[in-house]
Amino acid sequence: MMFHRELAMIYEASGKTIVEFIIRLNEDRPGILAAISDAFAENGVNIVNASFNRFQKMIHIIADFTNAISSISDVENMLRKFSFVYDVMEKVLNNDAYVMATLSIPTFNNNYVLAIDHDVFGGQVTEPLLSILRSMGKRDGELMLSMYGSFKASELSILQLRGLGRVQVNSAGNTTIVRVCRENLNEEFSRLILSYLEGFVELFNIKAQNQGISESCLQVKITVS
Repeated sequence: MMFHRELAMIYEASGKTIVEFIIRLNEDRPGILAAISDAFAENGVNIVNASFNRFQKMIHIIADFTNAISSISDVENMLRKFSFVYDVMEKVLNNDAYVMATLSIPTFNNNYVLAIDHDVFGGQVTEPLLSILRSMGKRDGELMLSMYGSFKASELSILQLRGLGRVQVNSAGNTTIVRVCRENLNEEFSRLILSYLEGFVELFNIKAQNQGISESCLQVKITVS
């Protein structure tokens, strides 16, 4: 099961020399990222962020030249000497803080999502909120059903991708024990986790039984009929 999540990249650049590089490649082979990273490091340049689009054969780098021992043009020329590099473009960024707009909207399973801090829930878990969690679980269960045609216990790791906690799944026969752990887990938040699981298994004629909290982990027993 594949999920895609884009993350906002925000960094403060006041008093710094920040440069954006786009490096286009002739080929994709092992060691390219290491060679490029070494080139920056040898010139005293700190890489703030790097991403590699293998399909487009393009590397995007944000680099801090504040304490560099070489000029921007010298580093650009060094990059151009690599046999795997087709072209290099660079641009000095002039703002005090940057948000990469193309990375600012979080996504899940190719759909835009709204990220909510767990602390917002507090002790205010309501039935409408529990209903939302059940709906989320049901949608994810429908996705698994469309992919595998049956219940697949290992896919319950999706709970972690949903931000509900660290997940441990142990299966034996028709029974699966799911442990969902997070710091200072309380009864209120455990209701959200259980509601999600109830929605997830709804299409499979499976029961999710709450076995309580132990060591900040909610344990749920899932039995296949």
